[in-house]
Amino acid sequence: MDFRFDFFPRPIDSDYQLDWESILIELSLGIICSVMAVYGWNTGMVIMAYPSGLVALMCFGLVAYSLITFITGKVRPK
Repeated sequence: MDFRFDFFPRPIDSDYQLDWESILIELSLGIICSVMAVYGWNTGMVIMAYPSGLVALMCFGLVAYSLITFITGKVRPK
């Protein structure tokens, strides 16, 4: 009844994400940053409004790019 324990686990590919996971992450970050930008604009904190607005625009741009590449990939097979 000899049993060997493997103390060295196999590496896991932690960078692997499904397309919808990355879209949801980028969309949620875009919503959070846009809320921060609106709050910063309404309270007069320009130092918070402009950077968070820029990050929100970049996040929404990445979501749009991901959706466009997904749609064109389905229309035009490789």
